[in-house]
Amino acid sequence: MKKHILFLLSALFLVQTVWANPEPTKNTRETAKADAPMTAEVLAVFFTPPTGAARGLIRYLDGAKKSIQVMTYSFTYLEIADALARAAKRGLEVQVIQDGPTAANNFDVIPVLLKGGVSVRGNKAHRIFHHKVMIIDGEIVVTGSYNFTNSAEKSNAENMIVLRSTPLAQQYYKNFISHWERSYPITTPPERKTAKPN
Repeated sequence: MKKHILFLLSALFLVQTVWANPEPTKNTRETAKADAPMTAEVLAVFFTPPTGAARGLIRYLDGAKKSIQVMTYSFTYLEIADALARAAKRGLEVQVIQDGPTAANNFDVIPVLLKGGVSVRGNKAHRIFHHKVMIIDGEIVVTGSYNFTNSAEKSNAENMIVLRSTPLAQQYYKNFISHWERSYPITTPPERKTAKPN
């Protein structure tokens, strides 16, 4: 009887040990890798007010060499759109995803982007596509509360941080691609609806 109890206790201990330390699966390895700490160089921090975040951001856009990806909810600031169009005309790959319903009323910026050769898509896969992100050259990430809008630059209280980290940029790019694939192309500017005459 004692031998049976000893055997059962040994088996239970072995099961508990294996259960507590399972062989890592692909998913657990990927989760651990995603949770691994990353370091990033802080290149700039901007707050509005005062104004000036757009000017600082444009400096980085004008210095881009390979690519720019943008995810944004609202986008009305023409000087930022002009900088993206300039980058596309220099031969860079420039891609923008905007919230779909908001893009449908973006009469000013979308024409500038399309005319400049920027690839634009709208996203309706979520209730609100609320990102405020740029990825520059696969190594710089711009993020914060700052939408790329006139209000963010001139009247709202906002923040923007510019970080350099290739691993961080890769994570943001992976997220960008997942949204890009679920977004629809915008190839013509939205039409302004004029009131019908009485």
